Amino acid sequence: MLKDIPVFGVCGFKGSGKTTVIESIVPTLRARGLRVAAVKHDVHGIEVDRPRKDSDRIFRAGADVFLAGSEETFLRTHVSTGSGPDEEIRALARLYDLVLVEGYKNTPV
Repeated sequence: MLKDIPVFGVCGFKGSGKTTVIESIVPTLRARGLRVAAVKHDVHGIEVDRPRKDSDRIFRAGADVFLAGSEETFLRTHVSTGSGPDEEIRALARLYDLVLVEGYKNTPV
């Protein structure tokens, strides 16, 4: 149950404006001093890195990959057996003031 976690869920059909809504409210939330994270669900899969690039090769070999640049970082992990959006949201809620959830329409947020 996620009732005690600061979560705001946005769900709808593909192309309905979910990302646009989130994109438009994040600057206001950040301006108010909130640390904001987003969890995005895509049933079609994700593509973060181009095939055959170093980080993609390491990820496909089985490692979780933390990418660090001069002004941004990115964590790409494998889904653990039994892990679902509830566990991901709980983990993020320990680090952020608000977790925005896009998709996961069957998750009780």
